[in-house]
Amino acid sequence: MNEAENIERIVNALRKVPERKLRLIELANQVKITNGQLDYAELLSIAPEINLATKEAEVYGSNTIRMVDALVHVRAKGEK
Repeated sequence: MNEAENIERIVNALRKVPERKLRLIELANQVKITNGQLDYAELLSIAPEINLATKEAEVYGSNTIRMVDALVHVRAKGEK
């Protein structure tokens, strides 16, 4: 498979990846901010949901790093 075919394959795969809206961002946007600080009492009341959303964001970040590494590897392979 040549470089152009590899690029086309990657582009097609990326087009199939659905948009992801992280729950952690949604939760942060819902919490009140007073004097530049998030409302800690409100954060405490939704702590289990925040913990789950944090794990979701960590997995998403990890998968993103793996995808970038794979793309770099394909690029480096094509440069040889």
